[in-house]
Amino acid sequence: MATRVRGERVGRPRPITVLIERRSAAVGIAIALFAAIFVARVTFATLADAISFLYVVPVVLVATSLGMRGGLIAGAVAFALSTAGGVIVDAPSTALGYANRALVYGFVGGLTGRFATDLRALEAESVRHFDLSLDMVCVAGFDGCFKRVNPAFERTLGYRPEELVGRPFLDFVHPEDREMTEREAAAIPDGNGTVQFRNRYLDKAGEVHWLEWMSAPLPDEGRIYAVARDVTDRVVLEKELERLSQHDSLTGLFNRRRFEEELRRQLAYTRRYGSGGALLVIDVDRFKQINDTLGHAAGDKALCEVARLLRDNVRASDLVARDSAGPEPESDSEAVVARLGGDEFVVLLPEVDGHGARAAAERLAATVGDSTLTVDGHELRLEISIGVALFDEHGRPGEIELMAAADRAMYLVKARHRASIESRS
Repeated sequence: MATRVRGERVGRPRPITVLIERRSAAVGIAIALFAAIFVARVTFATLADAISFLYVVPVVLVATSLGMRGGLIAGAVAFALSTAGGVIVDAPSTALGYANRALVYGFVGGLTGRFATDLRALEAESVRHFDLSLDMVCVAGFDGCFKRVNPAFERTLGYRPEELVGRPFLDFVHPEDREMTEREAAAIPDGNGTVQFRNRYLDKAGEVHWLEWMSAPLPDEGRIYAVARDVTDRVVLEKELERLSQHDSLTGLFNRRRFEEELRRQLAYTRRYGSGGALLVIDVDRFKQINDTLGHAAGDKALCEVARLLRDNVRASDLVARDSAGPEPESDSEAVVARLGGDEFVVLLPEVDGHGARAAAERLAATVGDSTLTVDGHELRLEISIGVALFDEHGRPGEIELMAAADRAMYLVKARHRASIESRS
């Protein structure tokens, strides 16, 4: 977006020595003007009154540099020189004339000095706020380069002001966020300020910082005034809270809430693109017996092991046969595994037919059945019952009916499994 240009070195306020030099120069110019006007007053007596009022020029200069007190002193000096000039050229003024001159010189010097003093106080306050702000405050140009940055940039990103000023701010943005940042920045010159825009910056050590920006453009100045706050900790916390709200705290799988969202999304996708699928409801056999004999800690370990086996072995491309009847639009749908609660799990398999769904269920049951879990010296043989329900290319049945159908199928499998065990015993 931005090409490198010669940067303005305004990263820090000017040193006090520079201000003193400027004030001294203004006072010197004022003294020279006082002398020149006095000479003109003495030399050209016919222009006495007009020349006398030229003294306001050095008065203004002194007042601007030294404030109200310096302006009043300069006004008194101007009145004295004007009066002395009139005496020397023998062109005295009336009492009203002297009063007018004194009033003009004093008013101009005092008022100008007051404005100058207030302006400098305001500038000093602005500089203090700029330097002491905990937020990152900067001025950028419409060319995309930093023009001025406050010390908070160095505290946050590790770059000294001189390392930032004059360089495009995109140089410091995370590569994955540059396109987004460029689009946001391109709209700013049109008068669109930025509010709570987030992107990632890389600090000097290469660490990532999430920054939240607010900005306002001044087209007449060609400048963008912006404030950023490091919200990295907040973003991490938000992501963790989001993860906790969507995942089961014991197994790390999706929880019921997130699964229901995924199921609705998949059925909506199916209704749009016409690709069916299957829902598997899974229950751990004899789970109550594990809890009663070995304790709830053993039951938790059994649930975590089943969750791991399901998560590691549910891959739509490996487990299921896709329906090859006719072309289907490319889908980014993936199998979803979740824990609904207790010892009940669920698996959503998109874009599969009945044969593929049953094959997937059999392979998952075999995988869990072939595994053993050792808890406090006891070997547990884990087994699961799986119910399968299909939804067609029109997304039917709906989510409630689909869950109920898979649940019924699971209880039928569980009942047959229990009867088989009892008959063998």
